[in-house]
Amino acid sequence: RVPPGMTMMYHAQERIMNIPGSEVTGMRGGIHNSVTRVCPKPTHMIGGYAQLAWGFNYYGTVGSNRDEFIMIRKMKNVNWLDDEGRDQVQEAKK
Repeated sequence: RVPPGMTMMYHAQERIMNIPGSEVTGMRGGIHNSVTRVCPKPTHMIGGYAQLAWGFNYYGTVGSNRDEFIMIRKMKNVNWLDDEGRDQVQEAKK
């Protein structure tokens, strides 16, 4: 379920093959397979005001690009979820 006030953006509807299952959740995740949480800023939706208008940034990336982080860890066991009927949709129904 999506909590109130949260927006989810799907990259693609098709499922991409050859993506291993997650060790944490046991479900598939990956590039086009996963959703991205969207946190819109109210100031990004404002337009027409000079002090809040969009302009090219010559000084580097914007703040929203600088505060991104990722966690990379080596998988102990790669599970390709090759068992029959074991996919994200069916596990979500349990």
